[in-house]
Amino acid sequence: MKLKKVLAVVMALGITLLSTACGSGESNESDAQQESDSGGGEVTIEYWSLFTGADGETMAKMVSNFNEEYKGKIKVNLVTQDWDNYYTKIKTAILGGQAPDLCNSHDEYVNGLIDENIIVPMDDACEETGVDIQFENYIDKVNQLKKNDHYYAVPLDCLQLLLHYNKTMVKEAGLADENGLLKMGDGLEGFLETVKTMDENLDVPGFATATSGSIPMYLFNSLYYQYGGEGKFVSEDGKEWIADKDVSLKALDAYQQINQSGLQNVENLSDLLTQKKVAMIMEGAWQMNYLYTNLGDEYGVMPLPQFGDIYKTAIYSHTFVLPNNPDRSQEKTKATLEFVKWFSENSDQWAEAGSVPAYVPAQDTELFNSYPMHQYFKDAVEYATPFTGTAPFALKGSAEINEPLGKLARKETTPEQCFEEITQRLTTSFN
Repeated sequence: MKLKKVLAVVMALGITLLSTACGSGESNESDAQQESDSGGGEVTIEYWSLFTGADGETMAKMVSNFNEEYKGKIKVNLVTQDWDNYYTKIKTAILGGQAPDLCNSHDEYVNGLIDENIIVPMDDACEETGVDIQFENYIDKVNQLKKNDHYYAVPLDCLQLLLHYNKTMVKEAGLADENGLLKMGDGLEGFLETVKTMDENLDVPGFATATSGSIPMYLFNSLYYQYGGEGKFVSEDGKEWIADKDVSLKALDAYQQINQSGLQNVENLSDLLTQKKVAMIMEGAWQMNYLYTNLGDEYGVMPLPQFGDIYKTAIYSHTFVLPNNPDRSQEKTKATLEFVKWFSENSDQWAEAGSVPAYVPAQDTELFNSYPMHQYFKDAVEYATPFTGTAPFALKGSAEINEPLGKLARKETTPEQCFEEITQRLTTSFN
């Protein structure tokens, strides 16, 4: 749901919905806990997480580790929220004066949360409490999360699009190098030739990708800058789609060819690979741990290839943000920031599922370097696409982007028609 529409829904719901909006998973602080916050004892903070599955398990483990380390000082109460109405719940809670102390946001949603006064600056809170988050030690993404010279979010990770493949099938197709890894020719032609070779030499399709969810925007974003794109997709006032048309047409043509080379509209790409019904998939880094667990030594992974003139790959992030809660005590704010700081410094643990830490020092620890598969794609974060601009809602996964790209992938439209439809739909939605 788009941010600009979400708030309207929230206002229509009214505060009367607050008792049910936070779901059965939430727990309120006891009077004893509230008293401890002001009495110098253990400070309890409430953290709303959007992570489920393997990420949810990792987050729960890290929160448990923090609570053990800070026992008697800080306790994090982890509340996992349903993704479907996550942002609506946050806004409803804030309107009703029951905001959590900390929550997550996808990076693309941060600007909208700022504009609607849903979150407050992180750097101001750090200055007031004396907690040093060390914003200078994060990837450049942290500077994309600034507004009016204030940091509003702290990125947890670097998420990227990868090629995941079955090593046994790659070898059977004659495409393995001396180390058993996939060897691929240069550029778009090299990729297409690889898929063709797989198709000709295997009993299953060579390649599959998705035309829904976040994958389409990851790929288009990457292709746009690989084919020479500069600057932003979105105007400074957030009201206009300003992507260069000539560059976009090159990227969209490549997008169509990539999608046409394999299976499309697959419900679960990862299961297709683990069940050995396809040789290679284009899927997010967040599926790496699941795939490695299920395929073992047969699993191979590599960064998104260079299809265009230069190498760039889209990087998105989950973030920590501070909800706008005037009643949050300074003790709670400080305890919250201490957790954020601790998490960043220990984010090599978070990276296990397939991401690269956004906190740069955590990219060079013994633990991070011990992960068996990260070595094959961790350096790609150095080639992140530039900031695409601040839209009033998240472009990744939006109907305005995905539906035209879906038609293009199915060859129902041309690159020119796709570009015009995206431009028209975004211009309407932005305004």
